[in-house]
Amino acid sequence: MHRIKKNMEKLHKPVLLSEVIENINVIDGGEYADLTFGEAGHSDVLLNHRISALVGNDRDETTLQRYREEGKYRDDPRLKLVVGPFSDFLRQVGETKFDGILVDLGVSTRQLLEPDRGFSLMKAGPLDMRMNPGKGESLASLLARLTPDELADELYKNAEIRDSRKLARKIIEGFNQGQIQTTLDLAQVAGKRVPGKSHPATALFTALRMMVNHEKEEMETSIPALVEALKPGGRLVVITFHSTEDRLIKRLFLKLAGRCTCEEPICRCQQPAKVKLITKKPVEPSELELLENPRARSAKLRCVEKI
Repeated sequence: MHRIKKNMEKLHKPVLLSEVIENINVIDGGEYADLTFGEAGHSDVLLNHRISALVGNDRDETTLQRYREEGKYRDDPRLKLVVGPFSDFLRQVGETKFDGILVDLGVSTRQLLEPDRGFSLMKAGPLDMRMNPGKGESLASLLARLTPDELADELYKNAEIRDSRKLARKIIEGFNQGQIQTTLDLAQVAGKRVPGKSHPATALFTALRMMVNHEKEEMETSIPALVEALKPGGRLVVITFHSTEDRLIKRLFLKLAGRCTCEEPICRCQQPAKVKLITKKPVEPSELELLENPRARSAKLRCVEKI
């Protein structure tokens, strides 16, 4: 008796899908990696091509387990799934070299819609925000030990939040006094939502998520290492959703391309180029995509090719 395959119900629409496929330069027999596998929106399309292998990586074990049970290509021998942060990815794949690597830095719709994950602005959930629940410090643990100045530094570093010191002081005081116990309590500290505009807590939640999961540090150490994991001519594609993330990726890519990224009168940062820039400017969603998927409005794609 043949088992009837049931495709996993997807809540998350992959952003810049055709642009990813174009820039990652899919070739027959190629080997690829998707370091933010999520609901496999990009990976399923890659696997629909005649590639020889795809490694899907995600920090969220529950996401990978859902795909193992219900995913379209769950029984495909070309697919290998691994769990862990970017910095642990290369250790897990060993000496494998790739023709293309994708990093999508967004949070999936499913994660946003499940209040118990601690990412929701609209529903009460725990102060968690860990990409892999149970691993590392939760947001609540961090708020319990950070000073207002330390939290303010994180808010500005990760999302350039104005009045970060005033906001951090309100958060720490509210948390210590027991007034902030859920994500809904936390969102209300940033102000009330105005119809037709983004929630005022959007940048706050982005900054806190990046702090909890050490995302900025992960990018700074992992992006250069991922270039080393490419075959000559292989491409690294990164999608960001916030201006601070995009500027960081831009700076890292320029440095890897041998360009000056310092502000000194005499440049001291130039190194031999390891990549060439494929996208001179970030690629943004088309008007059609924005109509179909408003969540893509802040997405930007950058791509480099290993020399």
